[in-house]
Amino acid sequence: MNAFILAGWTIFILISTCTESFHDMVVSQTVAFRFRPNPDPSDFLAFDITELADPEAAIQKLGHAFSFFVLTYLLMKQWGSVKTAAAGSLAFAFFTEIVQLFFSRNGCIRDVLIDSIGIALFWLLLVFARRRKHEVYEKY
Repeated sequence: MNAFILAGWTIFILISTCTESFHDMVVSQTVAFRFRPNPDPSDFLAFDITELADPEAAIQKLGHAFSFFVLTYLLMKQWGSVKTAAAGSLAFAFFTEIVQLFFSRNGCIRDVLIDSIGIALFWLLLVFARRRKHEVYEKY
């Protein structure tokens, strides 16, 4: 069952990544793809944070972090290792941002860092929960 949920979540991230307009996907349930065969690779290195001043963009970036938080959890459940899950999630974050360049979206390293925040947050919460569980067991 975990494999099906993981596959569904991965497909959801890919569709969200490649659709022409995430806004249209959410608001009017329109999914459209426009392939751009020759993207400018320098776009990947763009690091414009002024976009985050727009509330809609900021919410979308929170969605990035949340998506990769969940992906890391699902990969950990599937593979049994948080380190492997975090590495897999990070690799997928790079992959999705590079793929965006081919689908008329702005794939960039900044979004990989935002995705990494979700991955790191999952890992930190897991470490905290495991320590807390250990403390409870030692107490009793």
